[in-house]
Amino acid sequence: MMKYFTPNLIAAANDWIEQTTPELRKAEKRFESAVADYRRELERLKPRVSQAAWDFFRHGNNETGLHDARLLSLKVGDGLNYVPDGVTPFRVNRQRTATIVEFLNYEQSFEYVFDLRRVHRISTDLFVEKESFAKSLGDLYIYELVAINEKLLQLGFLFATGATIGIQFERLVFRRRRIQRQYEPGEMYS
Repeated sequence: MMKYFTPNLIAAANDWIEQTTPELRKAEKRFESAVADYRRELERLKPRVSQAAWDFFRHGNNETGLHDARLLSLKVGDGLNYVPDGVTPFRVNRQRTATIVEFLNYEQSFEYVFDLRRVHRISTDLFVEKESFAKSLGDLYIYELVAINEKLLQLGFLFATGATIGIQFERLVFRRRRIQRQYEPGEMYS
């Protein structure tokens, strides 16, 4: 599901597994190499996504990135905009699968929305943290946007627990909204 930032690489490079110091150093070098390879791929993807999306994937970090972000929602369906009100028919042969993924960054100052159109495949392995007080999905560790082929892109998310989301799609509509937080950052833990 993740091409560059696999769960095994992340665990080894962060010393989350039992390993020797030389093994850790090798893993750190593999991680640095993965970052360089990923940046080269992003350069090739620049014409395939909006400038805002490319800037986010290439330069988003700290407050403008999603490390330690929380998944607000994951919506998947053939009629995400359809309202079942009995007035308008659900046109079975005209619907396309779409996915909307929403995150709140760690600082709770930005909401990120990834609206993925012409979805071809969705793979998830989401689970609730066993040791978590809140029994939540936990925080996002890393994410990547990669090319599958000339037509398809894949957006992958890897959570600190090892949980994953991978979506193959043709078109990305990216939105980021600044939130005017009216509470102190410490209140997010109460």
